[in-house]
Amino acid sequence: MQKRVTLLLLASLLLLLTACGNSNNTANNSSSSGNKEAASTNNPADKDPHGKYNEPVTLKIAKNYNTKDLKLPNGDTLENNEYFRYLEKKLNVKVSFAWQTETGDAYQQKIGVTIASQDLPDAFIVNEQQLKQLVKADLVADLTDVYKDYVGDLVKGYYDSYGDRVLSRATFDGKLYAFPDTQIGGQHSFTWIRQDWLDKVGMQMPTTMDELESVAKAFIEKDPDGNGKADTVGFTSLPQLTGWNSPNTLDPIFGAYKAYKGQFINDAGGEVAYSSTLPEMKTALAKLQELYQKGILDKEFAVRKDPNELIAGNKVGIMFGPWWSPYGPLPDSVKNDMKAEWRPFTGPLDSEGKFNIYDQDPTANFLVVNKNYKHPEAVLKVLNVQTEGIRLLDPGSADIYKGLGINWGVWPFGLQLDSENAAYDVYVKLKKALDAQDPSGLNDELKGYYDDYLKNKENPKKDIPAWSNAAARVDGTAELGSDKFNIVRNVYFGKTATMQRKWAILTKLENETFLKIVLGDEPIDKFDDFVKEWKKIGGDEVLKEINEEIKK
Repeated sequence: MQKRVTLLLLASLLLLLTACGNSNNTANNSSSSGNKEAASTNNPADKDPHGKYNEPVTLKIAKNYNTKDLKLPNGDTLENNEYFRYLEKKLNVKVSFAWQTETGDAYQQKIGVTIASQDLPDAFIVNEQQLKQLVKADLVADLTDVYKDYVGDLVKGYYDSYGDRVLSRATFDGKLYAFPDTQIGGQHSFTWIRQDWLDKVGMQMPTTMDELESVAKAFIEKDPDGNGKADTVGFTSLPQLTGWNSPNTLDPIFGAYKAYKGQFINDAGGEVAYSSTLPEMKTALAKLQELYQKGILDKEFAVRKDPNELIAGNKVGIMFGPWWSPYGPLPDSVKNDMKAEWRPFTGPLDSEGKFNIYDQDPTANFLVVNKNYKHPEAVLKVLNVQTEGIRLLDPGSADIYKGLGINWGVWPFGLQLDSENAAYDVYVKLKKALDAQDPSGLNDELKGYYDDYLKNKENPKKDIPAWSNAAARVDGTAELGSDKFNIVRNVYFGKTATMQRKWAILTKLENETFLKIVLGDEPIDKFDDFVKEWKKIGGDEVLKEINEEIKK
């Protein structure tokens, strides 16, 4: 009875507040009421992704951007600038800030308070756990029809390039509740090797693990740098051994044994498994232990503060890293030795001639819309225009701040969007232009890569930034089109309840055990003990929760 009375009083109070139209209502109510006139006079039914409203529409967002080094001309600010004024001119949507933070940590703290208080901006970006929390609490808008009716061709094409692996992460019970960001593919490591050292020791580019080991051994023993000292290393690593989008990791070697660290994949029987606990991992670790004992894997890798020092000092001729490695750390090698000729290759290959990699998480952040906001389609319209502007595909905004080096994050939403094959697509366009000796079809960004390639070809390594663009955007990205790839897809990227409580402990156990095995501090059979312990202290519960979530 007391509970019923309390509910009735609360309902009466809410009706009273609504009737009074209090100007001090929370942000989500004020933003909604602020658009009542616009909602009654503007007709969003035209379903035009770039349609201009008849009457002004306001859009209050949460923004995270470090303004410390932001230098906009003419007194412009992060909240009042040419991009925002262009959006207002083109769409009749006036974007302003509900609040703004300067760091990622500050943003997360503010978002936490915002969600807890339900004092929501009209639109804001959250992580996956926060998205699930907001959907469960029924605080954000169903964007299913908004997406269907208002998505622009460019944004839709970006999402479509991932199949259903991105939009599905923002879909609950068949309804879309957010516009996700995209993290482009092709950021895996392959092998970079010094061709000049290969020539010096009289060997060919390796393809298999055995061949790579032989080359590394020769690089150690045959004085490839010609200084008369035994001071070169086969290859090095980070203590954690693997990592996406990072140089000096050993993922290519793991892949040669069909082993993948830290991924949720289907095992041979089609069941969801944690890749680090599968038999293939034991085989790969045994090989790395052998390479370490032979001195082919850098004896100091576990304690080396900066593995890039070996590259900069030209003490290593093999490095595992992504296509962008010519932007770092390889330039330091070239600066210090103009004879350095780094070449990428897709390898080492497995026994079936395949280069095995796992995929990265294709999305991490989600743009949501307050359920009470009257124009959810305005958020997507802004995203359409912003994305086309960033890609210099909108003539109306292409010259805004041209040549000033203004970061794209000054646009309203810090939501990165691109196609999954973006890096390789750049290579295809560049290669076509280079073969035809005609850059007329390239945008300004690609034209710069084109010019740098020719500059470096005429005077190799005289201009290091030009060398970097040539080596990364042509040589490196060319490997992304290899027909030898075998991409093992993850079946789960989220965090279950047990993962939130125990994942740090499980990861620590894994990293410490694997490193000790490679260093020889533990025998290879210690792997079996690790698997049992991992499952016992939370791993089995994690897999159970993942299976339950997948079934939903």
